[in-house]
Amino acid sequence: MNIYTNTNSAFPSQVVSDAEKASLEYGSQVAMAIEYEWFSQGRTTGNRYLTNWNQFHQLRLYARGEQSIQKYKDELSINGDLSYLNLDWQPVPILSKFVDIVVNGISQKSYDIKAYAQDPASVKKRTEYASRLQEDMVAKEYLDSLKNTLGIDLYQSPDPSVVPENKEELQLHMQLSYKQSLEIAEEEAISTVLAQNKYDLIRRRINMDLTVCGIAASKTNFNTSNGVTVDYVDPAYMVYSYTEDPNFENVYYVGELKAITIPELKKEFPDISEEELKRIQSMPGNRSYVTGWGDYDNNTVQVLYFDYKTYHNQVFKIKQTEQGLMKALEKPDTFNPPENDNFERVSRSIEVLYSGAKVLGTDTMLKWELAENMTRPYADTTKVEMNYSICAPRMYKGRIESLVSKCIGFADMIQLTHLKLQQVLSRMVPDGVYLDMDGLAEVDLGNGTNYNPAEALNMYFQTGSIVGRSLTQDGDINQGKVPIQELNSSSGQAKIGLLYRHINIIYK
Repeated sequence: MNIYTNTNSAFPSQVVSDAEKASLEYGSQVAMAIEYEWFSQGRTTGNRYLTNWNQFHQLRLYARGEQSIQKYKDELSINGDLSYLNLDWQPVPILSKFVDIVVNGISQKSYDIKAYAQDPASVKKRTEYASRLQEDMVAKEYLDSLKNTLGIDLYQSPDPSVVPENKEELQLHMQLSYKQSLEIAEEEAISTVLAQNKYDLIRRRINMDLTVCGIAASKTNFNTSNGVTVDYVDPAYMVYSYTEDPNFENVYYVGELKAITIPELKKEFPDISEEELKRIQSMPGNRSYVTGWGDYDNNTVQVLYFDYKTYHNQVFKIKQTEQGLMKALEKPDTFNPPENDNFERVSRSIEVLYSGAKVLGTDTMLKWELAENMTRPYADTTKVEMNYSICAPRMYKGRIESLVSKCIGFADMIQLTHLKLQQVLSRMVPDGVYLDMDGLAEVDLGNGTNYNPAEALNMYFQTGSIVGRSLTQDGDINQGKVPIQELNSSSGQAKIGLLYRHINIIYK
């Protein structure tokens, strides 16, 4: 089948029949276009996947305090020479503390799921209940007197104690206390699904990605064996069409790269032949096609899973029966009744999703099919929602910004200041003493021994006392009357104080 592509694009044209969109050739063309856009090295755009992967990798290293130290060596070295520097180059985990504070603060903002039924039957039931309460509220005194005098309980509500006193209490009761069984069942169902998928752990990873990378994603799915599933998606391995929407609501394709072992691949796609598996495993391009998979062995292949949004034409043949009724028969989008026929053709366009899977770096297409159980908004059933939920709050013109990315400059300044502190400390001279030899020669201890330098230093360090004389033996003024004086090295201390003040300014 000849698949036409769009103008200046590798993606196939969407203005084709539904049968052509459902063909495997069409899905293979979509997969090849995604692979070309994200994993091919272009002259102007470069490798889009590799750029994102390296960016998120650097941000995560900074958040863990494991960033590269080469930039600091380049800053302190002289023409690349580090032979005169004896420093501890281990990075200081500066940002990890603040990342944990932010993530814990976001994770502690818990919420309760509240379901509110909006179908006509539930709305009617809620309205009738509120009307009965209001009637009991208006006639409360009369109903109480009947109950006390005649013993007849004419309250419409099952519990008279919940009857409000005024309209404000009635509104609060309907908002806080009234709950239909359908709403309770819906809340329990949602809580059970989240608990089974361990959503608390997934939510913490999502909060970590929002703080560190500035983008977070999750994927929802449904199948008959596992029910509703919620999975974490690593943004470093995601692919998506260009968008400027922080919530990614206008993307027409989105997917992720996964490392799948050969047994898992055969289990998920049992129709793959043994020869095809051997061919996929023997292709070295699949393992070295992208960065980030160097630790995997030959039993692992890289599979690109993606969802592609397009549209289908729903066509119906309207036929009038002999009884005068109208009967609608669904037809393919190529259906076109003759002009003189009594049939009528009606149609509408709806958005649909196609699910695909492709072995990256090869021409093997594993899956291309119309997605089942597509999620549609209740207000407009012609729209379809992606299975991926993505959010990048600080995205602008496709560029993603995070809290950690804004703090990298400060972290580098603190790390360089830390290295400068080591330099100052290594070059600081300890406090010493000045010994005047001429002053020692004029001192007589009176016990027949000479006041030599060794004995003077021992007396000074053990007792802190010094023996000296203000006059010489000839009666002149002794210039060395204090033979030992303490020397203070203050230049290093001033530099250390300046560096610490610099760190405090950065932290503030």
